[in-house]
Amino acid sequence: MLKRLRKSKIAQIRGVDFALAMLIFILAFSQIVLVLTNLLIPSLVQIETYSQEQDLNKVHHNIFLTEGTPSNWGQIGTASMSDFRLGLLNNQNSLDFTKINRLVSSITSYWSINYINVKMSYGLIADFAIEISSSIRVSIDEYTSAFGNINLYGSVKEFQTNIEDAKIWAFVIDANGNVAINSTTTQDISDSIIFHSSFSTTISDYYTIVVFAEVGELYQDYTVMRIYKGGGLEYSEIAMDYTPFVRENTDVDYSAVDVSVTRAPLSDEAQAIVVFPFEDPSVSYFKQNLQQIGSVEGEIYFGEQVAMPADGLAVVVVHERENIEYRAGYLGVPMFLRQSDGGIYGPYSELNQQTYISETYTMNMRGLLVKCRIWYW
Repeated sequence: MLKRLRKSKIAQIRGVDFALAMLIFILAFSQIVLVLTNLLIPSLVQIETYSQEQDLNKVHHNIFLTEGTPSNWGQIGTASMSDFRLGLLNNQNSLDFTKINRLVSSITSYWSINYINVKMSYGLIADFAIEISSSIRVSIDEYTSAFGNINLYGSVKEFQTNIEDAKIWAFVIDANGNVAINSTTTQDISDSIIFHSSFSTTISDYYTIVVFAEVGELYQDYTVMRIYKGGGLEYSEIAMDYTPFVRENTDVDYSAVDVSVTRAPLSDEAQAIVVFPFEDPSVSYFKQNLQQIGSVEGEIYFGEQVAMPADGLAVVVVHERENIEYRAGYLGVPMFLRQSDGGIYGPYSELNQQTYISETYTMNMRGLLVKCRIWYW
């Protein structure tokens, strides 16, 4: 009896020892798993992030640091291109404004570049979006217009900081193609750093207003606004009627562009007005009539070798009038790819629902520095 009791106690002790050993093992193992998990998950995240960064660098290189395929694709209609690859450089290692303008969402399908085709050409599964803009931002914050007297009040900012002594060039174009000009600077007016441009011009129901700003000779920006007076005396801002296409003319030694507008004709001809930051007020804009022709683009208004400054930004305003009906549109040189202008290229609206990485670069274009941002997700 005593022997059996001893054996039972020994068995109980061994069972307790085993249970304690198992508990210690489980606790130790769980700590090991926890430590490995804490080490492994960040490593996996780092590996995934590194892989994304590598992919982002490849996409950035292909788009911003090559001419694309073919190298002169900016001058070739979309349907006529084969083995296309998107690249935005010209042959001087500067951004090509013609290629940038082909990414504008509102241009005709003859010139537009489909985002899905770009993805397929590079074998991409993930998405990207690109923005090309100025590092400064000019805006018209307030305006008055009555009986040909127009006053513009605006600002120039870098991020949210107002810039003093920025150069300003302002243009007002009426429905008959008359151009009024004004140049000034941003300055302290009533405890605010703003610009004020005043015009006394012809009375018109429509005005197209273009304002350029420059800071430090390397940074320029523009903004465009169209206003209309309806039945009353007040003017209100309205949208443009169309987006012309503006491309570099490569057949001449001087700087020039070709302008085309795919549009149901309103009259026999339209007019292109090129405005830009000027040094000499006597040479502050160029005008050229556009003829109605039939072409591979369809029925278009077309102007060839329209004069253009060799450097800096410009805006091409196209307008047409027949009796009381009037139409107008514009395209920048380049048309900035930002929400308020040509639209960001790519499915930018999806970014809020995605985890993404992005990079911002500064690049040269027509003697200026512009900001190029790319998102990848």
